[in-house]
Amino acid sequence: MSETNGNNNFQTPAEENFNTMTFQGSIQQVLSENIGSYVIIDFFMGTSVLETRQGFLYSVASQYVVLYDEISKHYVVCDIFSIKFVTFLLPNYRPGQVPATDSQTTENGGTAAEGGDATTASSYVSPSQAAYTYATRRRTVTPRSDASVRPRQ
Repeated sequence: MSETNGNNNFQTPAEENFNTMTFQGSIQQVLSENIGSYVIIDFFMGTSVLETRQGFLYSVASQYVVLYDEISKHYVVCDIFSIKFVTFLLPNYRPGQVPATDSQTTENGGTAAEGGDATTASSYVSPSQAAYTYATRRRTVTPRSDASVRPRQ
């Protein structure tokens, strides 16, 4: 039996109950309690490759999770047994954004660095910019420059 979850084009099976003794303390239970959160999930592919997917946690089943990618407007079904790491972001934040902390906020509501509103302390990055920054940061390898190598004397 399938049900439509807010989108007439994408259907998932009926929600499962992970609050049972079988699933107590499992990744399925943790994920099911956080449906709607923005997550970054690293999947272990083969013997040494980590593949990263991110999006809103849309649905959780015993063998898969569904992520909604707001940038491409796609649903991605992922194998739950390949998951190695799940990063939960703060509400209303995406990769690349740095939230203002209490230590950055002064008594008058401004920031110590800028003297302005606390919300301006972290400049807003669009989801597509954040995804690009996150992807390039993970794939960037710093090559050794010839200038950093000293010739022997």
